[in-house]
Amino acid sequence: MVLEGEALVEIAGATHRMGVHDTTWVPADVPHRFVNAGPGRLRIFWTYASVDATRTLVATGETRRIDAERR
Repeated sequence: MVLEGEALVEIAGATHRMGVHDTTWVPADVPHRFVNAGPGRLRIFWTYASVDATRTLVATGETRRIDAERR
């Protein structure tokens, strides 16, 4: 869900514009990314179905658990 700003979201090669409170659902194993499309800050909220979920970076092929990304 977009909390602030505007986003372009690319899901499986298709691009969609999103604004505040717009929400999307992306199935596992579908390449996707969110890009800031506005002049200000982009804030998004995302959640995973399981703490065991992983993220694979398309550019490098690196896969890691999402719980390893906590700051």
